[in-house]
Amino acid sequence: MEKNYLNQVVLVSGAGGIGKSILSAFGQKGAKVAFFDKDPNRLREARDLLNKQKIQNFVSQLDITDINSLEFFLADVKKELGFVNVLINNVGMGLVKKFHQTQPNDLGMVWKTNFAGAFFLTQKIVKNMGKGGNIIFITSIHAKQPSLDPSYDASKAAVNSLVANLSLELAKREIRVNGIAPGHIDVKTQNSPREQEDVPLFNKAGLPEDIAKACLFLADNNQARYITGVILPVTGGLHIPIARDIKL
Repeated sequence: MEKNYLNQVVLVSGAGGIGKSILSAFGQKGAKVAFFDKDPNRLREARDLLNKQKIQNFVSQLDITDINSLEFFLADVKKELGFVNVLINNVGMGLVKKFHQTQPNDLGMVWKTNFAGAFFLTQKIVKNMGKGGNIIFITSIHAKQPSLDPSYDASKAAVNSLVANLSLELAKREIRVNGIAPGHIDVKTQNSPREQEDVPLFNKAGLPEDIAKACLFLADNNQARYITGVILPVTGGLHIPIARDIKL
């Protein structure tokens, strides 16, 4: 297997289904990987997988909204693995609450996790990121297509705007910034995703590995060297507005 990320340090926020797949994908390409999550079970499952695959890793249990803890974690990452070359902002949450159901604490929690957490994590890492660095935000098609969960949708729209702003600001330093907008992703299986009639391609949900492969492409400074400021839909065509309204 080609080791085109050999000795690069890749940091992924969140170790759930998508995060775990991203970590494994980069590790198998030679990267050293760092990650964190507030859920000890997700951390253990991800670390066990990486250790089984003999991938060098560094892990910590923390919440992305805890800015002070992030500082200590990043200092430890630098000490154990080195400066971060690739950052994947993967942590996200949604409460699936409609407008009239959403309380102030709900809104604060979603925005602190989906936007502010990723914003300040990126800010801290970029300080020491060198030429050729890459930042990828896992956003959502619901940044543009409402899901009737307005706190979540709006936070992801803000992330899309952040991608555009950072791609411009960091271009002079030759750091590329992009986003990936998943559609339906089945995190409960690694082989046969569930049926999903509204998806034009295959009529099935995607898999975490589909997001991981998109990350590998966008972070590759050979294959994607001229790509920055894009939001790549990985949806099986679900992001095409008319696709949800017609039977092909």
